[in-house]
Amino acid sequence: MTKKREKEEDVIEQKDIEKEVETELEEVLPEAEAEASIEASKKSDTAKETKKEYPRAIAGILIVNKNGKLLFCRSHKWKDQFTIFGGKVDLGESMEDAAVREAKEETGLDVKVKASLGISDSIFDPGFYEKKHFVFIDFLCEYAGEDDQVSANQEYTGECVWVTLAEAKKLDLAAGAKLILKEYEEYLQKQDYLEGWKRCQADFENYKKRQADSAVDMIRYANEGLVLQIIPVLDNFHASTAHVPAEQKDNGWVTGIMYIQKQLEQVLKDSGVTEIEAQVGKNFDPKFHEAVDEGGCDACETKEKYKNKIKKVVQKGYAIGERVIRPSRVVVE
Repeated sequence: MTKKREKEEDVIEQKDIEKEVETELEEVLPEAEAEASIEASKKSDTAKETKKEYPRAIAGILIVNKNGKLLFCRSHKWKDQFTIFGGKVDLGESMEDAAVREAKEETGLDVKVKASLGISDSIFDPGFYEKKHFVFIDFLCEYAGEDDQVSANQEYTGECVWVTLAEAKKLDLAAGAKLILKEYEEYLQKQDYLEGWKRCQADFENYKKRQADSAVDMIRYANEGLVLQIIPVLDNFHASTAHVPAEQKDNGWVTGIMYIQKQLEQVLKDSGVTEIEAQVGKNFDPKFHEAVDEGGCDACETKEKYKNKIKKVVQKGYAIGERVIRPSRVVVE
């Protein structure tokens, strides 16, 4: 084959390849155009979705001062009716922080959130100057300052009033203000119920304490009658052993009597009975001591004042706990 022939065949082969490529492109292009059209449609739908509107969250603020009066102002946005305060929540801001901030911006007052009152919708309210859908998260905010002067911003006409709950009901209120006022009434009622429950709980706790104390006293004083019968017997033992002659103190019968006396004293001690302290020379205390007269009055004859000192212990006294069951009988000088 000559070189000229080979060259001609190469040219023919190159043309065939180009023709095949053109044919393939004609088949692929319609599919690519279709895909591009679908993708554009999706982007269009996404753009429409991003333009979709949603309700706006608003922090509603009912302000109460330390005297229990509520703050309302007229607003041109609500057909010049009295309303409360509030505003939108910024991105990254909590509802409570938004309430405090909006109160400061709209009234100039520094408040703190006292309670959450409720959540409500305002869907295209005809009383509002624009067609809007709001979701109100209402808060009760407390103003503890001395100056009740309000510096309302441009949203309000300037007429602001501090009123009682009863007076607020007589105002020309916007729909949202009426609703939050109702929420406030329900809040006060719940607080009354809560305080009543707390009082009942405190009364019940006091009752249980009194009953427990009563039970302890009942157990402690249950044997008081028996103790009062034993004490005179012990008095007789004391009187007998006090007059035993010195030379007979070591006798067996004296030792036995002393042992029985100690047993009776131990029985009283185990029953919670204690002897009242009464020592010669100590001050006389009418709470624990009973003054008796031995038949003479040296102070009366000399016209001197009593020293209020115990001169002699005539009879021992006893108590159970803090309760005196028999005072000590003493002679006072």
